[in-house]
Amino acid sequence: MRIAITDANIFIDLIYCKLLDKLFGIDVEIHTTINVIDELNAQQQAAIGKPIRKKLLTVHLLEELNMPDVVKANKRLSDSDKSVFYLALKLDAFILTGDGVVRKISGFQKIEVHGILWLFDQFIENKLITKKIARVQLKHLMEYNKRLPVEDCEKRFLAWK
Repeated sequence: MRIAITDANIFIDLIYCKLLDKLFGIDVEIHTTINVIDELNAQQQAAIGKPIRKKLLTVHLLEELNMPDVVKANKRLSDSDKSVFYLALKLDAFILTGDGVVRKISGFQKIEVHGILWLFDQFIENKLITKKIARVQLKHLMEYNKRLPVEDCEKRFLAWK
């Protein structure tokens, strides 16, 4: 089974849309880091607690000393981003993120990366949600997350009719 390393913004968006549980229904092993969990507010951490207790989400504690120089030296990455990037390299995993800097650096390092729209596609493909629910939830998310690529969202709306 493939491994995905999830960034905080993915958890935040999924919790906002009440779709977090769907993340654990796709055919991917989900991992994250304690640094990512620390970026979440108390309510979001509580939501993440359930999949952690059920062993659906693996949380890693990484020591900065073990990170390669390419990760440590990058000033554009937050500590949380560095932990996600490093764990993806360590586990030969792909990254789930909406962060533009992480996406860009992942491309340079030849690490596969996907975002929230890819997850919506996976949820539909795996019959975890209907296209109608996807449309409603994505419109709802677009009101909250202004960084979503509008053109790509519009393409999804057309495809999900």
